[in-house]
Amino acid sequence: MSSLNREAVFLILQFLDEEKFKDTVHKLEKESGFYFNMRYFEECVTNGEWDEVEQYISGFTKVDDNKFSMKIFFEIRKQKYLEALDRHDHAKAVEILVKDLKEFSKFNEGIFKEMTLLLNLGNFREKEQLSKYGDTKSARAIVLAVLKKLIEANPLFRDKLQFPTLKNLRLRTLINQSLNWQHHLCKRPRLNPDIRTLFADHTCLESPCAYLPVAILADSIPKNGDSRSLPDARLKYSDEEISKAWKLTELNKPSQLRSLRLPDCHLPVRIIGLTYTHMGGAILALAFNAVHKLWKWQTSDGKATSSVPPQLWQPPNGILMTNDISDTRLECAVPCFALSKNDSYLLSTSGGKFSLFNITTFKTMTTFMSPPPAATSVAFHPNDNNIVAIGFDDYSIHIYNIRIDEVKSKLKGHQNRVTGLTFSNVLNVLVSSGADVQLCVWSMDGWEMHTRKFLYIPHGRESSSPLAPTGVQFHQDQIHVLAVHETQIAIYEAPRLDCLMQWFPPESSGSVTDATYSCDGQLIYASIKDGSVCVLTATTLQLRSRITPAAYIPLNPRVYPVVIAAHPSEPNQFAIGLTDGGVHVIEPPESGGSWCVAPPLESGVGPSVNSAQLVQDDSGL
Repeated sequence: MSSLNREAVFLILQFLDEEKFKDTVHKLEKESGFYFNMRYFEECVTNGEWDEVEQYISGFTKVDDNKFSMKIFFEIRKQKYLEALDRHDHAKAVEILVKDLKEFSKFNEGIFKEMTLLLNLGNFREKEQLSKYGDTKSARAIVLAVLKKLIEANPLFRDKLQFPTLKNLRLRTLINQSLNWQHHLCKRPRLNPDIRTLFADHTCLESPCAYLPVAILADSIPKNGDSRSLPDARLKYSDEEISKAWKLTELNKPSQLRSLRLPDCHLPVRIIGLTYTHMGGAILALAFNAVHKLWKWQTSDGKATSSVPPQLWQPPNGILMTNDISDTRLECAVPCFALSKNDSYLLSTSGGKFSLFNITTFKTMTTFMSPPPAATSVAFHPNDNNIVAIGFDDYSIHIYNIRIDEVKSKLKGHQNRVTGLTFSNVLNVLVSSGADVQLCVWSMDGWEMHTRKFLYIPHGRESSSPLAPTGVQFHQDQIHVLAVHETQIAIYEAPRLDCLMQWFPPESSGSVTDATYSCDGQLIYASIKDGSVCVLTATTLQLRSRITPAAYIPLNPRVYPVVIAAHPSEPNQFAIGLTDGGVHVIEPPESGGSWCVAPPLESGVGPSVNSAQLVQDDSGL
């Protein structure tokens, strides 16, 4: 259910609520995990329906997710225990103590012992800490206030406490459309009965467009015993089904978009790193020869645009920002760089030492960390520009303080070079990825590993190289993680790393070279080795637009994008770095336009299907 479009779930919830299907409403709220109904929760707490209280909240969090969740479950079970004692139900109190409260003894043995001693008291109010415990009604009101504060402070409930309501007419229209499409679906031919299939009866509706509930083909379970290949229960569509059901917005002419190749007087060397500055007025690129290039726009609003060529920036002394490549084989290096949040400093390496550059003067401020091991990824700490996380080709991660030249922590858990790093302030975690196609979550409090998961790669889509990198990027909600591998892009939910969706490019297109979220988190831009750029909806991995190389490099079809970067404040603008050394800024044809233009619905034609692979957990089987 977590892979469904968020809007679809809200639409269904609203319909069920209006039709007075109350039990079904709360079951869907809990199972989808998209909307926490605080009013229903308050009602259950006030009525002392403690089993339902815990079951409902378990749809959104577990005891060991974080400190807020642990406190929530403890307060619920403690109140249930005290109420059993207050009505002198000794047997029930013992059951709650053993089954529910004992779990917390591993965190605080002292509290559990004190709770146990209450069994020996005729009235637990004899205990000083509980002397102000009033009647049941007032006690529930107090614990409810505590629970509400904990829920509101818990990052796992962020964006789950508000409901966006559709107008009644719009709601009815979409429901009727969905019912008509389900009728159309029933007329589709059956799948091959020899293939293991799993049918989903979910309706994916995204305002203002609606998508068809579809029968989905499940991959067969691999028999090689490799746990990293085992899906939880992965569902996907065939490329043929996608192409028939969804009329993509295919852009294959220069007139269908705005594209600007940035002016460049340097050697035409493959671009392997690309980013916008945080202010959005400049683009920084790293070439294979370890040279950085910086373009600045002199526009009225100070932002990059495809309408006005920028200036290739270089100080008067002609100095270049060049990484240390002494004793380095560039063909074996994994270059990486990161820009400080104030856009003043660049940290970069091309397989040799790290260099810290001043972006204004291009001066090298310092170098550090001579290989081996060689650095392969880097990210600035979100709260301190002096601290960085650095991944290495010896499979380790260092938490390093640049200012005092000190390694604060060394993290080990990967089985190959570390190729991606991204921080979440909301969850207080670091997520890493590696050439071992593994994602790891690390707590920023003590740098212990929280979770690890291998990417699922279907049979027949294996990587062409055992060292193919895996990249990671947090969505702006700092909970969902975009994982990028040459075989796919996937969405995970941190910190548990539940895989929500995967998208695989058509095999005829070649591998994914890079992907990134748009600045508003609504889109994902993915560059493909055949030279195309795919634009997908971030919530569903719905393929919306495909930009062919003919639209922006019509004279050289063998060139393709290696890296892609999204503008930090213009959601429909992105830049690509090419194999021929070029950097292009690409936007929709009209200023303020969007890439996601839905096709018109035709009579008798089913609506779109999603090219994403929907994911359910084992319970779905």
